[in-house]
Amino acid sequence: MSENELKAGTEPPLMQREEAYFSLERLIVTGELAPGTWVSETDLMKASGHSRASVRSAVQRLQDQGLIHTVPRRGAQICPIDITLQFRAQELRREVEGLLARCAAARATDEQRAQFLDISRKFEGHAESRDAIAMMDLDIEHHSLLGIAADNSFAMKAMQSVKGVSRRFWLLHYQKHGDIRAMATAHARVAGAIADANPEDAERAVEHLVDYVEKFTLKVVGFEGEK
Repeated sequence: MSENELKAGTEPPLMQREEAYFSLERLIVTGELAPGTWVSETDLMKASGHSRASVRSAVQRLQDQGLIHTVPRRGAQICPIDITLQFRAQELRREVEGLLARCAAARATDEQRAQFLDISRKFEGHAESRDAIAMMDLDIEHHSLLGIAADNSFAMKAMQSVKGVSRRFWLLHYQKHGDIRAMATAHARVAGAIADANPEDAERAVEHLVDYVEKFTLKVVGFEGEK
């Protein structure tokens, strides 16, 4: 905790807490902090470059999202991959992401539609470049805009609770079991339908996206029959 934080006796500023959260989430999602790894608070401070108070705030959020698990007097563990959790996340995404896409297609401003169109084109570009990290960053941008355009904070909070585990699972397994072109094209279709102000197409595009994610998950576990 910084000297100013100690003097004030308050939490660190929101920007610092957000930066610590996104820094640690990225380290976990990309596998730099590997599933199952035990880490101390000091380890996380060094890895993120942020204060103890900011890291504690970030860890609480990451714990709520199933990415980290804290144990008193022992430290924290980066959550191991849980296949059942992946399928539960997909159940939520199918309903909630579809709702957000439908609402965004109906409520987005002209400026936001132009942004969605740009995002759609960038996803199409990633279908060719097959840059998984760049696509992850674009997905984060897409979902941030989706939450703003949909104007439904309850649904967005629900989505935020599963996006981290979904992104991590993809990044850890896509090279062997995934198809970046298919994933990027599916995302482009969602953003494009929102840009076109077509709620029905936007919701169908999310269905198509989640169908692909579900098939990908089944490939990872070596079973493409019933869950």
